[in-house]
Amino acid sequence: MDVRQFPDFANTQEWNLVGRSSYQAQALTSNSYAPITAQNWLIQNSNVLIIGVSSVSSGATWRTGGWARQILSFLPSTASNFVAAVHTERRWLRLGTLTLCVFPKLMDSWILEISFPFWFQDATVEVWRYDGRDIDVFQRLDALEADINSIPS
Repeated sequence: MDVRQFPDFANTQEWNLVGRSSYQAQALTSNSYAPITAQNWLIQNSNVLIIGVSSVSSGATWRTGGWARQILSFLPSTASNFVAAVHTERRWLRLGTLTLCVFPKLMDSWILEISFPFWFQDATVEVWRYDGRDIDVFQRLDALEADINSIPS
């Protein structure tokens, strides 16, 4: 197997911190809270992220840390009646672990939106962007080499 076809995820030099933040739900009464609002980060030149979500007040059986969504800032037409944001795929984030999220490569810059379960009283988020080798480039090179090799002499 050709090692060129795999990104080097284990190389820590290829990962860059996008952001690390903590959030608190707003107390409404002594036992009720307003949910933590969804948070956004600008992602540039990458479609591969590692996202971690933790919560100090989480229950022992909780598994969901939140959901990550890719949002593209464009409209198909100026005549559209919708907000200038196209939502693509949504990823489930496991609580207390780092989750590898590979989003479609559609634009150089896009918005990462992370939303949290309504029952969270607190959340800490860490987002890392992969800036290493692009697997698509190597797949295109291999396809080109195969085409060249298939030309009769």
